[in-house]
Amino acid sequence: MIKTDWQNLLQDVNIKWKAAYFVTILLPWALIFSRGSADACCVIISLLWLWQSFEHKEWGWLQDPFVKTGLIAWLWMLVIVTPFAITPRESIFIAAPWIRYILLYAALKYWVLSRSEPLLLLGKILAFMLILVMIDTLWQYITGMSITGHIRDSSGRLTGPINNVKVGIFMAKLLLPTAGICLFFSILNRKRIAVALSIFLILSSILVIMLSGERTAFFSTVIAISALAIYIAIIEPTFRKILLAGIAILICSVSFMLATQTWVQARAYDFYLTISNFFVSNYGQLFKAGYYIGIENWVTGAGPKGFRAICPDLIVNNKIFYCNIHPHNPYLEWFSEAGAVGLILFITMISFLIYTCLKSLINGRGIYRIIPAFAFACMISNFFPFMPTQSQFSNWPAILLWYSVSVAIASLNIKDDKGIRQPS
Repeated sequence: MIKTDWQNLLQDVNIKWKAAYFVTILLPWALIFSRGSADACCVIISLLWLWQSFEHKEWGWLQDPFVKTGLIAWLWMLVIVTPFAITPRESIFIAAPWIRYILLYAALKYWVLSRSEPLLLLGKILAFMLILVMIDTLWQYITGMSITGHIRDSSGRLTGPINNVKVGIFMAKLLLPTAGICLFFSILNRKRIAVALSIFLILSSILVIMLSGERTAFFSTVIAISALAIYIAIIEPTFRKILLAGIAILICSVSFMLATQTWVQARAYDFYLTISNFFVSNYGQLFKAGYYIGIENWVTGAGPKGFRAICPDLIVNNKIFYCNIHPHNPYLEWFSEAGAVGLILFITMISFLIYTCLKSLINGRGIYRIIPAFAFACMISNFFPFMPTQSQFSNWPAILLWYSVSVAIASLNIKDDKGIRQPS
């Protein structure tokens, strides 16, 4: 089926688009096996997009509010933040190539994934990848070693096919845009088995994320899925029964895992201790450090990677007792390393993304609300303000974040695609 889709898709498209689409498919696989390859994929898509825009003199995408704000944020980091950074050399190497994330977003939204056919095929491939990752991760949970040869981390957290404890966040970020695309087309084409498989993908992925031990990935996904289900159940009575059934199955499954798996119980207890004693926990200390550094450098921030240079001084001055290389919160990271203006620009970027999803959600009807609902859930999962996260300025988590967001926003193109088959 995928082979047939691929052959049909390659008809009547130019070589640059073919190359960009192939690299778009390759990028998440590269994130599993090679950070450098994933970065190369991101750069290639960006360059091909610039080439396409230059060749056809199509620069309308620069008027996109998210793109404009992102470019301003990039210039702010490059021209204003970096010269005053604690470590200007480190800052320039982070700030200069940061533009690739904005270009990746524009390329996927306005070019690579602007039609339904490439979106559907990408959804199928990403779903297949998530299934393979789940199998590998479950095998590691059962035997202690994944099929790909990775030993379970000494902390007890799972790695699956990735050489670090990131498999939960990897699955969490890709799940929502993938599931949204697959579920929409399954319902549109009235394929009950495909609908069931899409729902199974969501439920099983959440359980594997739970088993991975990554609490942020699990809770952010559950919060996003719950918000999505509640909203759709309220505005679309047609889907109410199936959504309530899905939520009931999820609650029962999570409860069963919590009651039977000692590892899940241990992680839940750790989560309880962290929340109940947050400001004396390691995460609370990093949040405080991000706040202190942002206040002390509120105009331009400390510069990318400036947090790790200043944080030890806060311990010396008895303001905190624990440090790490970043504050583990996107808003505090932007505040501490790009100043108040950087934080405002970041929040503005997110606001435009959320507005785009909500506008599409409000204007949609029936099954055409599925895609924007999942896209909005993706924004909740990625930008929920109180969740500890990986660094915004480290290439692996940043590529994963912006790829997830870009695919989710690009999936909104389906509402404008008149070529998709309507149900008979």
